[in-house]
Amino acid sequence: MGTSTAPTVSRTRRGATRRRPAAAGGLASAIVTTYIARFASLVAYVALLPVVLTAFGAESYGLYVLTVAVGSLFQQDLGIGGATTRFIGVAVPSHDVTRMRSIASASTVFFVIAAFLLAGATAAAFALVVPNARFDDDLTPTAWALCVLGVVNVFLTLVFASNRQILAGVGRLNDVNYLLIGVAVFRILVTVGVCWADLGIVAVAIVDVTAILGFGVATYVLRRLRAPEISARPRDFRWRVFRELFGVSSQLMVLDIAGVVIMQVGGILTALLMPIAFAALYAAAQRIYLLVKEVTGSLATAVLPTASMREGGATGTPVAELYVRGTTFANMLMTIVLVPTLVFMPAIMTAWLGPEGAAAAIVAQILLISMFANNNHLLAVPILVAQGSVRGYAVLHVIWAVTGTALAAVLGTMLGLPGIAVGLTLPVLLLEPLYVLIALRRLGLRARDFAVRCLLLPFGTVAPLAVLLYLAGLFDPPLPLIPVFAAVWAVCAGAVYYFLALDAGGREILRASVSARSRSRHVEEAP
Repeated sequence: MGTSTAPTVSRTRRGATRRRPAAAGGLASAIVTTYIARFASLVAYVALLPVVLTAFGAESYGLYVLTVAVGSLFQQDLGIGGATTRFIGVAVPSHDVTRMRSIASASTVFFVIAAFLLAGATAAAFALVVPNARFDDDLTPTAWALCVLGVVNVFLTLVFASNRQILAGVGRLNDVNYLLIGVAVFRILVTVGVCWADLGIVAVAIVDVTAILGFGVATYVLRRLRAPEISARPRDFRWRVFRELFGVSSQLMVLDIAGVVIMQVGGILTALLMPIAFAALYAAAQRIYLLVKEVTGSLATAVLPTASMREGGATGTPVAELYVRGTTFANMLMTIVLVPTLVFMPAIMTAWLGPEGAAAAIVAQILLISMFANNNHLLAVPILVAQGSVRGYAVLHVIWAVTGTALAAVLGTMLGLPGIAVGLTLPVLLLEPLYVLIALRRLGLRARDFAVRCLLLPFGTVAPLAVLLYLAGLFDPPLPLIPVFAAVWAVCAGAVYYFLALDAGGREILRASVSARSRSRHVEEAP
């Protein structure tokens, strides 16, 4: 990798010299820790769901899910977060400290103001949505307590947000990831304790708020330690820099808001169209979907700082190759995880949630099938952000959000939970070719190369093995055998990919990624 560390400025000669801080690791290392951190966060949600659901009941948990979904709509950085990482990353290779300070200041001022405004908007949204949800009257005090904590959660998430983006921009994504792993462990341990002590669903929300506060304070301290030269003082604020940030963030804002609507509207519609207990089932299905989606989502998080540094002049693999090779890897990894999850989903959900899991299994399968299409544009997003324009993707995301919400409302009324899932996923199946064509045109790539490397090799080479696994699933194997079947599938699919689908360069990158942590000081090239 061309550069992955945050340079520092000499106190004696401003901007004249610099020194390298402790190695932050290459892109391969960042990918590994991002995967661990993001999956740790998701595993915390997945593992805790049946624990909390059993401890406090479906209605209480459904209220919790509803307030989390509504709060998530407002926990958005309006694109400033991605723009901050992008501009900081571009400035790192030239060591333009003045530029980085002005970006950090503009970002921090924005997030502080946004924290107050969006927390207020969250409170207004709760006032509109919660009275229309269907739950017992004796849960009303609990509902409003969860709303108050949801507002606090939004405020704390935003007020500290710039620190995380600055750390990512200077190549300190590993540090952020270690914090996220710690937060996930904290949430699991303390939430289990809350459930054991029967402290109530409100206590679970208090644990969430405490975790967000601790993470925010820790990122602030880390930014001061790891990048002390990038101060975020109000005196460094420049309107022209903020306008420049907003020029990119306005597109990201539309993209992010539409994306959150797509992810959260299913749970909200479930709470409004059906008894609140069904919201817990939809949440369970969506968390399985998110667990698989993170195979590529984590990779995209690690790619943004590197792609931004490439745009700033750092040497390394061209961004077009980052997209194609990264999407190839992402589709392979996703397929290894997705196929057994899809095949054995009814048994998984029944074991996880009990008899009610059958309804959630159908929803999860519908959401997972959409990943065969959706996965092909996810890595293009950070690369196009690094280039400074995601206008085309923003338009497509708005179309997806609007049509998906309308279809989900109509089909949900007619078909229940499966109808909501179909409504939200159908648009992306139709729009995905347009997402891919935009990326190919911007990056100067040929459709034939993309089809062979990113579609045929990841999906076609293991199709016979997938058919065999599906046939095995028809015999309803006992639960203890399912991990065995999944492990055999993963080994066989991985071997096929390694020896038949990957070229020599891909195999070398895979070996580098696997050993990234032990070789973090030596891995300098990105996939």
